[in-house]
Order: sequence, then C-alpha cells, then structure tokens
Amino acid sequence: MRAEEIGCAWTLVTAPTIEPVSLAEVKAQARILDNNTDDVLASYITVAREAAESHMGRGLLTQTWKLVLDGFTNDIPLPMASPLQSVTSVEYYDDDGTLQTLATTYYGTDLVSRPGRVVLKPEQSWPSVQSDRRNGAVIITYVVGWTTAAAVPERIKQGIRQYVTYLEMDRDGLGGFDAQQAAERCWSDRIYWTAPSWGCR
Repeated sequence: MRAEEIGCAWTLVTAPTIEPVSLAEVKAQARILDNNTDDVLASYITVAREAAESHMGRGLLTQTWKLVLDGFTNDIPLPMASPLQSVTSVEYYDDDGTLQTLATTYYGTDLVSRPGRVVLKPEQSWPSVQSDRRNGAVIITYVVGWTTAAAVPERIKQGIRQYVTYLEMDRDGLGGFDAQQAAERCWSDRIYWTAPSWGCR
C-alpha cells in the first residue's frame, strides 16, 4: 500500500466532564443578575466550548479520541491533540485479521508537538496489517486536553464567555455576528492537522 493511499477518520469517544468556564463567570460577562436562565446558560457553555474546539482544532479539557487509519506511517499526528495527555493504545489488524495491541516498545509519544504525535521508535518497524482491510486497519486511542479549567489559557476562556453572551443575546439566531467574531478572535491559536502524505476519508 502506497503512503498516499492511506485513509483516516477520527471520532470523539469520551467527552469532557467539566467546562472551561463557570456559570457565574458567563453571567458576569453577560450582565445577568437573576437565575431564570441558568439551565439555558449551562447548555450555552457546552455549545461555546465545542465551538472553540472546532474552530481551533484542539480538545480543551480531558477527553478521549480515536483515530482510525488504513495503515501505519512513521509519523502519525493526532487530530485534536493539543495538548496531548497520553496515548491509551495502538491497535491493528494483523495479516490474519486478528485485532492486536501494539507494544509501546515499537512507538513513542510526542507530547510537545502541536498536535501531539505517535512516532516510530529508532530501529523499529511497524507490523504488517491485513492488506485488504479498508475500514480501519490501525486504531489509535488517545487522551487530549488540559486537566483543569484553571489550566486553559485565559484568552480561550474569554472567547467562550463572549460566545455564550452572543448566544444569549441572539437566541433566535437572527444576528449578532459581531459578537461571534469577537469570540473567534480570542481563539486565534488554531492547530492545523495535516496528514504527512496521505488523505482522509
């Protein structure tokens, strides 16, 4: 299989259990003094965090992702992995179609690059995979994001607060784009995931 023929796809496995900003913070930002819309605002916080993650291409708080590939390549950047916490497992379907877990002696985890990567260790080679398997011969499960809300950069959190205010002011979706654009300006630290030499499905 040529490198340029390898396909890939990724999906969220486990969403974060905490949010980068609190209800009190967004109420202060939006100048809301009562408790009548607390449930709506709480849902807006999640929407705003998801918008920030989508815009920046990075997971903000602890969450698990799965990358599915049609084959191995020496340098495997991981989508949404900035920051990358850890790689849970690298699995593959061997020549006989049996799912195997690859030992960490074969690969290293690059936590510094943006996004984080799985890299082949020196003097190692990837195992062969089932040659006619086109629905994911390699499966990488990994954890991304900061571990606490306090660790998320303040500029990103300010964008989330502004985005919540935008949603609150424009519940019917009829305008308010200036506020949305102001929030996105706070999310300028985008991570562009680029496959080294192969495309994605």
